[in-house]
Amino acid sequence: MINISNRLIGENEPTFIVAEIGANHNNDFELIKSTIDAAVECGVDAVKFQTYTSEELLSDYNRLITYESNGSIISEKIGTMFDKLSLPKEWHLELFRYANDKGLIAFSTPFSLDGMHFLNNDINVPCFKVAASDVNYLEMLVGMAKTKKPVMLSLGKCTIGEADRAITLLEENGCKDLVIMHCVAQYPSPMGDINLKTIETLKLQYPDAIIGFSDHSIGATAAIGAVVLGARVIEKHFTLDKTLEGPDHWFSLDPIEMKYLVKEIRNIEVALGSSRKRVAPSEEGERTTSIRSIVLKEDAYKGQVITEDMLKFTRPGWGIEPGDKEKIIGLKVTKAIKKNTVLKWEYFK
Repeated sequence: MINISNRLIGENEPTFIVAEIGANHNNDFELIKSTIDAAVECGVDAVKFQTYTSEELLSDYNRLITYESNGSIISEKIGTMFDKLSLPKEWHLELFRYANDKGLIAFSTPFSLDGMHFLNNDINVPCFKVAASDVNYLEMLVGMAKTKKPVMLSLGKCTIGEADRAITLLEENGCKDLVIMHCVAQYPSPMGDINLKTIETLKLQYPDAIIGFSDHSIGATAAIGAVVLGARVIEKHFTLDKTLEGPDHWFSLDPIEMKYLVKEIRNIEVALGSSRKRVAPSEEGERTTSIRSIVLKEDAYKGQVITEDMLKFTRPGWGIEPGDKEKIIGLKVTKAIKKNTVLKWEYFK
């Protein structure tokens, strides 16, 4: 069990659902606020941003990148794209407070030591998220661990050995509240690559951690399946409008889809229920009308001995049940009984 801004996350708690705004802000302050408003309406628990500059992120600033935007394919320099998509530091505090005032937890993924220190010291984020690309950024992992704040670690595009090194490093340097996020870092992720059963492996290998799922697939299917397998944190990219220009909008969930995802996750949590086999409360009425009873095939006179060929097994499900057939064969009835009567123990006293 871990605590993020007084929200408990663990086995017996509701799934913690994160709307990843990330780069879907288009450097438009009012668009971000509107996206936060929409996230509130969808019922998510948190919104997440990304904190970086192109200079601290890239060495090959001029490499061309191609992405789909507003139904078209766009190519531009990767540095230019990241310049447009980086969230200005001066906006962070106001946006985080705006989200908090709306009842959402707000946090971010830093991509540098400077970004991590800024989020920790200037913004006082309640937790950190580590991007899949930074599982090998060991210095930043150590820095995060030393803040003693919860860390969500995405395990996209890494081996189990690299993942274990990162997890061990976080734990050895003071991180006691760790969420390990299964992830496939392809945008969008093909269903055949998602391997949700990895969640079960991570639960066994890291029993002291919370396991989550950072989902980059299209739709809600994989995220709901992850909850069934035990993921306690779900993260999905979120946009106000899939047709907006930018590399992530088109495969993100829009407000209608996110609201559906939240609703279905809450439904599946209820449906999972208990591991104990029992008669459900809603089945009690059915039990008295539709399971089998022992019924007379023919009239019986007072004092008649019951034989097997006098019995049949039909609905409704009250009276003597079929499993007690051998107990009544050879007994005498104490009164005359009509054909098709459901037998009761009082007829043999």
